[in-house]
Amino acid sequence: MPLPPRSRAPILAALLFAFGGALDATGKDCSVTSVGKTPLDDLGPGLYQGFEGGLYPGGVNTRPAKHDADLDRVGRTMLLDPAGKPDAQNGRIVLMSVGMSNATMEFSVFKQKADADPRKNDRVVIVDAAEGGQASGDIADPNAQYWQHVDDKLAAAGVTPLQVQAVWLKEARRKPIEPFPEDARILRDQLRVIVRIIKSRYPNTRAVYLDSRIYAGYATTQLNPEPYAYQSGFSVKWLIEEQLSGSPALNFDPARGPVRAPWLSWGPYLWADGLVPRSDGLTWRCVDFNDDGTHPSPLGRDKVSDMLLAFFESDPTTVPWFVDCDVADPGVFGAPPEVHGLLVERDLSGTRLSWESLDPVSGLSTVYDVIGGDLGELRADRGFGRAACLATGLPDSPWTDGQPDPLAGGGLYWLVRGRNGCGIGSYGDGTATPDPRDDLDGGTPACP
Repeated sequence: MPLPPRSRAPILAALLFAFGGALDATGKDCSVTSVGKTPLDDLGPGLYQGFEGGLYPGGVNTRPAKHDADLDRVGRTMLLDPAGKPDAQNGRIVLMSVGMSNATMEFSVFKQKADADPRKNDRVVIVDAAEGGQASGDIADPNAQYWQHVDDKLAAAGVTPLQVQAVWLKEARRKPIEPFPEDARILRDQLRVIVRIIKSRYPNTRAVYLDSRIYAGYATTQLNPEPYAYQSGFSVKWLIEEQLSGSPALNFDPARGPVRAPWLSWGPYLWADGLVPRSDGLTWRCVDFNDDGTHPSPLGRDKVSDMLLAFFESDPTTVPWFVDCDVADPGVFGAPPEVHGLLVERDLSGTRLSWESLDPVSGLSTVYDVIGGDLGELRADRGFGRAACLATGLPDSPWTDGQPDPLAGGGLYWLVRGRNGCGIGSYGDGTATPDPRDDLDGGTPACP
């Protein structure tokens, strides 16, 4: 005989209690507050099942400085028009997400916060192109329907595939079962395919920032539980290490051969061992997750989005284009970096200097200074002590030096820098420490 409605509630409560209190009323297993694993950024040179920790080679968490310099040399982010051409007046920089359900849940909140942040460069268009149900194996196919979804999201935002320059990529496998390290290697291989697809479909993509999963100890499904969530961090780590070691399959530098992939880097590392605080204090509580213990709740999405915003507003490779250095001045948005592409040509009027304009990189109000001197003096002094300030406040390239030719056997040199209301650029090339041009950057000689 059926029980009256009021009699069922105590029995349901008793059944939940009979499971030991581990399952809350939504199905998460809130008792698994730790899985006993050390976050990669805390593991450092220590080992996990024989494999070194740290986010980068050598067990360190800091990206190699040369990797950053290479990005600036070959992949400088700038304002682009819909055809992918530099456009300092009306161009845009697109940052988009690629990935699965967790990625869209987290990135959509990040977009809301970033778009409301006055520090964000308003020329940056953020597009959440991640989509629920799209595991790594699904999108590691250039013909997958997912990529049409990405194109549709870009179109809806009023931008084109050729304006995409930065991507946040977060992916995971669906129901992995393999032992470590095989599981992590499979995901690494799928991520390799995905970043190559990104470069193929969105050829102006300069950089991809990758992340692995958040904690999954509370999960009660086999979608992507622990230890796979933790171990996915090795997939990202090993992929980036491949590029750092010079793998042709992930080459981003045209000087080294065919370009197959964008420049790769970690985004903010997101995994922590449940309620065990990471060295920076990060923890994951049961309330940070939805009913399945796998997808982030609004609280969890807030946590990831805050980490993303802090990353893009502080990382040396994103600050120059993501953060507006002077929101009150529409003529600038970034401090000028080093000048690239200096070309010297001789014509009837003198020596013509040209260079790649920094206007799409730092703003229309960027101006230029030129210093130069005699090569004989440069050799004798082993420095630029006798350099002269030849021109200041030039609005842009080109500029003609009308001084006469040097005597037979002699020569002249020129160096150019940019400056604007947010900073003064460098005459140096950024590869030597100390750089012989440090004195020039310090104001000797003064120019202006």
